[in-house]
Amino acid sequence: MQEAQYRLATELIEEIKARGECDFVADFALVFPSMIFLEIMGMPREKLSEFMEWEHMILHQTNESDPDFAVRLAGMGAVYNYFAGLVAERRQNADPEAQDVVSAAIRWEIDGEPVADTDVLNCLLLLFMAGMDTVASQSSYAMMHLATHPEHRRPIVADTAAVPRVVEELLRAHPIVQTARRATRDGDFHGCPVKAGDMALFPLAAAGRDESAYPDARSVDLGRDVVRHISFGAGPHRCLGSHLAHQELAVLIEVWHRLIPDYELVEQPTEHAGGVWGLDSLHLRWTA
Repeated sequence: MQEAQYRLATELIEEIKARGECDFVADFALVFPSMIFLEIMGMPREKLSEFMEWEHMILHQTNESDPDFAVRLAGMGAVYNYFAGLVAERRQNADPEAQDVVSAAIRWEIDGEPVADTDVLNCLLLLFMAGMDTVASQSSYAMMHLATHPEHRRPIVADTAAVPRVVEELLRAHPIVQTARRATRDGDFHGCPVKAGDMALFPLAAAGRDESAYPDARSVDLGRDVVRHISFGAGPHRCLGSHLAHQELAVLIEVWHRLIPDYELVEQPTEHAGGVWGLDSLHLRWTA
C-alpha cells in the first residue's frame, strides 16, 4: 500500500513540477488521497468529480448556505443511493477474491448473522464522508504553513526522518474537524441554556491550540519533545482512518519536498467552514 502511495504521489507531482506553479488543492490535495480512497473502497476513479461534488454538499455547507439542511441531506441521499446500487451489484456479481471494502461489506456478519443492508449503507456513507477530502484539507493547511515558513521546510529536505515529527506538529496546530454532538436532554452549560435535540460543535482547533496543554500553543514548534493531540478525536470516537491519514500525509510531504524543495505562496488563500475546514485554493510557485 505505501509503495503504491509513493508511486502515485511521484507521478502526480512530477506532472505538476514542470509547470512552475499549481493550485495545490485542485491539482494535488483533492486528487492524491481520493484516488487511494477509491481504490480501497472499490469505487470507480472516473466518477471522482461527482463524488467530490457530493462530499462538498455534505461537509462544506454552513447555516447561511444551507439553513434547512436541504443541500446536506441531498448529498447524503445521493451517496446512500449510489452505495445501495453498488452493494446490490456486488451481491449479484460477487467476487470471492475481491479485497475492497464494499466487497467485504456484503459479507459482514455479527454473531453469525448477516449485517442488515441499512447498517452496511450507513457505515459506507460514514466512510465516504470521512475519507474523501479530510486529508485534502489537512494537507492543504500543512502546505500553506510550509510555504510560508521555509525554516520548517529545511529539516524535511535535509532528512526524511524529520517528516513524522512535522506531520504530528502540523496536525496539532491545524486541526480541521469540527465534531458535533446532539444534546439528549435539557441542561445548562456555564450559563448557556441547552435544549434536548440541540447540536453543539466542538472545533478540535480549540484543543490543539490550548495554552494550558501546550507551551506557545499557537506556534508551530518542530522541537517539541512530545506532541499529543486529539486532531483525530479520542477514545471510541477516534478516527478509524487515522493511520492511513498519517501515512498519506507523510508520503505526500516527503515526496513533494524531494521533487519541489523550494516554493512560495502566491496569494493568501480563502477558507471554507462546515464540518471540515478547508482551503478553497492554494496557489504555489517555484522555479521549474
